[in-house]
Amino acid sequence: MGPDGSYRPVDLEGFDFTVSGGVGTLVIDRTEKRNAISRPMWRALPQIIANVDADDSIGALVITGAGGHFSAGSDIADLNVPLDDFWELNSTAEAALANSRTPTIAAITGNCVGGGTEIAAACDIRIAAPGSIFGVTAAKLGLVYPAGPTKRLAQILGDAWARYLLITASIVKFEKMAELGFFHEVSDTPLEAAQALGERIVGLSRLSQVGAKAILDGELAEGTQPPRWLDEAYRAEITRGQEAFFAKEPPDFGFAKSAWQNGSEVREHGAPQRG
Repeated sequence: MGPDGSYRPVDLEGFDFTVSGGVGTLVIDRTEKRNAISRPMWRALPQIIANVDADDSIGALVITGAGGHFSAGSDIADLNVPLDDFWELNSTAEAALANSRTPTIAAITGNCVGGGTEIAAACDIRIAAPGSIFGVTAAKLGLVYPAGPTKRLAQILGDAWARYLLITASIVKFEKMAELGFFHEVSDTPLEAAQALGERIVGLSRLSQVGAKAILDGELAEGTQPPRWLDEAYRAEITRGQEAFFAKEPPDFGFAKSAWQNGSEVREHGAPQRG
């Protein structure tokens, strides 16, 4: 974290990270292995996501791959470890991505296989290029994927097609994954499309975005009352939104994603208290 609270990593082996227009871009960069993800890279992901979440200047995070491929998944040379070790490493990394406070976009080209498909599934939004291919080929290796990523894939594709991918270890073409609704947009230049979408996301309400993700993730259960701090944040945010709407001007929202309180109450003087 920089002195101004911004996250600007300069030395992440296997990754590259830049920020433009309030959009962070994390590039998986091991082109000699079609961006296969090493154990140190899996281990680094939760802290990368935590640092991005803590940087309020980053309103969206794009994940993509270098050299024309998204990712070939876990580095096969790293898999000869106890299964509980593999499960903990991968599920922790993918859960960190799935639970990020920052909206995430996967920009997919080429191979998006194994852990690559799982990482894409952990993102909020997926944009894919024609010709990209997908699959979870664990059965070709005798590998069992962790429960969290496996169930997440089923939530997106449906149980039937998740079973098909996992049991047959098939490589599925772009057209079929489009038919199954795996990605939200199609673009010949998905990174450019993701940047443009990220910049649009940056201009929207962080309170609305983080709140929606929290509800979908089960953090705010159905039938419960919003905590007092959230009601106060809403009143401030909706006022800004209404003013901009009636003035026909772009809104200037004030809520910062790092102010989300995980349900904790505000202090007596009304300032947000971290939960």
